[in-house]
Amino acid sequence: MTAQQHQFVISITSRDRVGIVYEVATALSELRGDIADVRQSVLCGYFTMILLVTFPPEVTPRAVERKLSELDANSETAIAATVTAVHNAAVAAPGVVPAHSYVLTAIGRDRIGFVAAVAGFCADHAINILDLSTTVKDGSYVMILLVDLSGCASIQQVRADLARFAAATEFSLVLQHHDIFRATNEIA
Repeated sequence: MTAQQHQFVISITSRDRVGIVYEVATALSELRGDIADVRQSVLCGYFTMILLVTFPPEVTPRAVERKLSELDANSETAIAATVTAVHNAAVAAPGVVPAHSYVLTAIGRDRIGFVAAVAGFCADHAINILDLSTTVKDGSYVMILLVDLSGCASIQQVRADLARFAAATEFSLVLQHHDIFRATNEIA
């Protein structure tokens, strides 16, 4: 990205259907947007996508909003979009995982407050949640979190507190460094 270009984080939500990624990507490319990073998922029939896009200096957030509004008006499903200017020049490169990244898995009985409890533990210990995925199967709730522990004073203290938290909540919790998790879970 040059000094004259700027980046926007764009969030898209719609009912899932064929062609929506194509339509959004085409609309952004018509504004000369360079898509740097994308996360896309479908949850219960709803499509969500968050993009980091670099634009030439003359393209404003409002211009992107107007373009996406045109897409919404011509779409067979409603498309909700938000556009946020990125003001921090120190944005991490796409796909780069911070050095102090760990994978936290939490498994327990499906119940209200499960996500709040695990997220509360993270917040109380200055653990930043970078990515989160959950699923429910046969009455068990499974969370997989990519977390950044760079704000923690002591990994040993986090592990000790995590053991107490697991006992108090009856969750099965495993914390592994991201590199170890990746090495033991990649399919060759």
